[in-house]
Amino acid sequence: IISFSNNPYLKNSNLLGTLFDLISNEVVIRLHYHTFSDATIRSIDFHPYLLKQYNDRWYVLGAADEDKIISNFALDRIDQVKPLPEKKYLPCSEDLSERFEDIVGVSLYNDQKLQHILFWISDFSKGYVDTKPIHGSQTPQQGEAEVRLRSQYPQLKGGAFYTIDCIRNYELIRELCSFGKDLLVLHSDGDVKDVVYERVCEMKEKYTDLLTSIRD
Repeated sequence: IISFSNNPYLKNSNLLGTLFDLISNEVVIRLHYHTFSDATIRSIDFHPYLLKQYNDRWYVLGAADEDKIISNFALDRIDQVKPLPEKKYLPCSEDLSERFEDIVGVSLYNDQKLQHILFWISDFSKGYVDTKPIHGSQTPQQGEAEVRLRSQYPQLKGGAFYTIDCIRNYELIRELCSFGKDLLVLHSDGDVKDVVYERVCEMKEKYTDLLTSIRD
């Protein structure tokens, strides 16, 4: 009758209960983890605050014991969790819900500024972004604003224009690129437009090389 989204290949989902209990009891932990790009196992003493799911993957957010900077770790990249009850737990000093107001996903880069981003979406895909906005700040450009944009971009037939205000991160770029030719970033007051353009050019180059090698 009903089926919820599920990732049957998610590793370490058993850590959810363990981390939930450790957060509830305010216990400092030592995380042993690795990244997708480097199998070397590293460790960090960590004050865990929040478990958050994004895109069928679970993350634990907290503060590093050394510098108290908030960061996150995907559970499927954690190799071991060791409780450190002898260490004093540092409660979270900020409202973590506000941390996600300016980003897509979970990655917040402190060196990135909020960017005002204008994009066009085709008729084929505009229903998707209407009913499932890319970001909470998403605003349709209507009335005089739409008339001005239609005049400025006459080559774009139909579709709709939207703006969002986001901090650039990996998740935002991936989301914007996921619509392919149906979404064009027209302007950003930072580097988002350039990053998306570079990503598209790299994809075209790789496909061109692939097709050339197949023909040869």
